[in-house]
Amino acid sequence: QFRKKRLRFGRSRIHEWGLFAMEPIAADEMVIEYVGQNIRQVVADMREKRYVQEGIGSSYLFRVDHDTIIDATKCGNLARFINHCCT
Repeated sequence: QFRKKRLRFGRSRIHEWGLFAMEPIAADEMVIEYVGQNIRQVVADMREKRYVQEGIGSSYLFRVDHDTIIDATKCGNLARFINHCCT
């Protein structure tokens, strides 16, 4: 069963911005769904270069499998700010 977790968006020491858990979350619990545009690798490569040219400091490209990437850079949700931390 899915229920929304309490999360906080804020500055991160890992990568500019981060999403922080405000409650304990077990390893098998869903936190939030990563959403954005599903694109192919070749499109992701082009977008990454364009984002650099446009001065976008961070891009949020999440690899799903060999040729599927979710681009949350311009149309994602807070999940794009999740950084890995063991604590």
